[in-house]
Amino acid sequence: MGWRENQLLLSCGKPSGRTGSRRPPLASGQSPLYLLARAYRTGGPQDRFRRIDDRTHLPSAPERPTMPPLPDDRCGCGSGLRAVRCCRPTAVEPPSAPALDRIEARTERAADAFDRGDAATARRLCLKILDEAPAHADALTILACLLQISGPAEAAIAVLQRIRHLRPDDLNTTLDLARQLLRAARLPEAQAQARNAVRLDPGNPTSHAVLAMALTEGHQPHAGEFHYRQALALAGADAVTLANLAWNLKLQGRIDEARALYRQAAALDPAIFLTWLGWAQTEEAGRGLDTASRLLARARRIDPGHPIGGFEAALLGRQGAPEAALAVLEAAVGLDPAGLLEKGRLLDRLGRHDEAFAAMVAAKALIRQQGQGYAEPEASDLIARLGGFFIAPRLRLLPRPESPAAGAQPIFVTGAPRSGTTLVEQILSAHPAVAGGDELPALAQLVHRLPRLLDSPLAYPEALSELWMGDQRDGLDRLRDEYLRRARKLVPFRPGNRLFTDKMPFNELHLGLIALMLPAAPVVHVLRHPLDVVLSMMSHNLTHGFQCAADLETAARHCARVFELVGHYRREMPLRYLPLRYEDLVQEFEPNVRRLLDFVGLRFDRRCLRFDKNRRYARTASYAQVTEALYSRSLYRHRNYMRHLEPVIPILEPVIDSLGYSV
Repeated sequence: MGWRENQLLLSCGKPSGRTGSRRPPLASGQSPLYLLARAYRTGGPQDRFRRIDDRTHLPSAPERPTMPPLPDDRCGCGSGLRAVRCCRPTAVEPPSAPALDRIEARTERAADAFDRGDAATARRLCLKILDEAPAHADALTILACLLQISGPAEAAIAVLQRIRHLRPDDLNTTLDLARQLLRAARLPEAQAQARNAVRLDPGNPTSHAVLAMALTEGHQPHAGEFHYRQALALAGADAVTLANLAWNLKLQGRIDEARALYRQAAALDPAIFLTWLGWAQTEEAGRGLDTASRLLARARRIDPGHPIGGFEAALLGRQGAPEAALAVLEAAVGLDPAGLLEKGRLLDRLGRHDEAFAAMVAAKALIRQQGQGYAEPEASDLIARLGGFFIAPRLRLLPRPESPAAGAQPIFVTGAPRSGTTLVEQILSAHPAVAGGDELPALAQLVHRLPRLLDSPLAYPEALSELWMGDQRDGLDRLRDEYLRRARKLVPFRPGNRLFTDKMPFNELHLGLIALMLPAAPVVHVLRHPLDVVLSMMSHNLTHGFQCAADLETAARHCARVFELVGHYRREMPLRYLPLRYEDLVQEFEPNVRRLLDFVGLRFDRRCLRFDKNRRYARTASYAQVTEALYSRSLYRHRNYMRHLEPVIPILEPVIDSLGYSV
């Protein structure tokens, strides 16, 4: 079978060998999703050249052919084309009839070279064709195949987008574009293309599997679960899709169901490394540390060369062996950001603070190199507009909800990441009346859809001005009901739950909207010394807050902006608001737990004092800490890092003073 029958199926080809390959390390909390779906079509003879491992985030490095250097006039995207024939196109005359014959002959030679595995010849011929005929679909297709193997990913995406423009109904192009966008962590775009694939062929299991991956990676695991189950219904049970679904259920906190699916996946194909690794990570999340160690050892036997030091170190650290964990990481070569951050946390635990901070800084530098940086213009613009809209004279003109909301109601646990919000949620969800919702995306989704729901030409928050119109007087009821509908779908309710927590970090940005829609909803704002907050944000890879945690100073600036906005809300409108200091909670635990429960309208329950016995899996970076009994070792941790935190003290000093802390 030649390239024409397999075009754009590179990432759906036959799985490559399962042992001995070198792949990127998977650290604690990193998804082991088989980012490329199971092969529903088999590959051809070019597989020796074109395989992309079905079970990893990136192609195996040794299989990438080496390409010759490119001249300076080539496009910066890396496609190999001249810029005027790629991302900065100029007008070009259609080829003449003789030129067309020459182009078609070159295309046949390029296809033959591709099938033989001669990447250099195929690429050289494609570049010649596309220099003369930039919209030649077959040459673009061969080039896209080559770029998906050899990279760079951005070049593959650029070429696939051009092919999709030429052939908008081509399913294989759409699927490959979705996969490449997933590889590049461009999740909204990946999801859009995966949705297109399902629209093009709702009976295709690969379409559903790729959309399931995009939804799961994009923090919508409940929707992703539906599409994994559709893929299984259409194609039958297979080990890869079962393991992907298991990981999805793990992200939903459904540990027992995930465990059962991993057993099925391992029984169907016991030689898949990532099935055992994902199962080990699931057991670690469910507190089965010894079982996780046994499963990790099984994975090691399948693929001894696979670098999994990050997760292995995290597991050893949880088992009380930080020195052994650190030794694993120090023996590793080329740690990724997750491994470096794990190393930083271990060094901190061992009291080696300067080395710990250096590891954090190195990790953040790599994260920024990968394109994750603070979206400061967007953040500062939104915060300024929120402050400008939510002012008392304007708010007095807005209607209030016309009817009370029915059903389970939210408790908003707000605060910066790593401020203690997970601890507060774990305390609350230990109460029999409260379901733990974790980091619900429902409010952010509502904000995104709000202009459309109110039929407004304006963006949020200005779109709320539609509520002054006579035909939108019930708008707050509709917004509230839409939020509740979305949130309740994501919460694992138990019998007796009449409240649920919404703990998305930085939800305090939207205190104004919360107070309008749900004026009776309690808002618990967890406060912690700002220097402790930004230090802890440095030790984790967090995307909340417009990815402000990619750098120490941007984390400080964003936190300062948000604190200022919260103060504005409190001055301009009534809020059912409880500021709760993490330090007070830790040092005077029971009195503050009683105060917390009284604020949300619940009777005291001693189970809330034993939050570490709460068996629910907290789906956040703090999931391991809240399984431990209350400890105070994190209080004022910034004092060990004052030399490193000096640049952000002037940024945070006004907030520190206003909250009653000191430097």
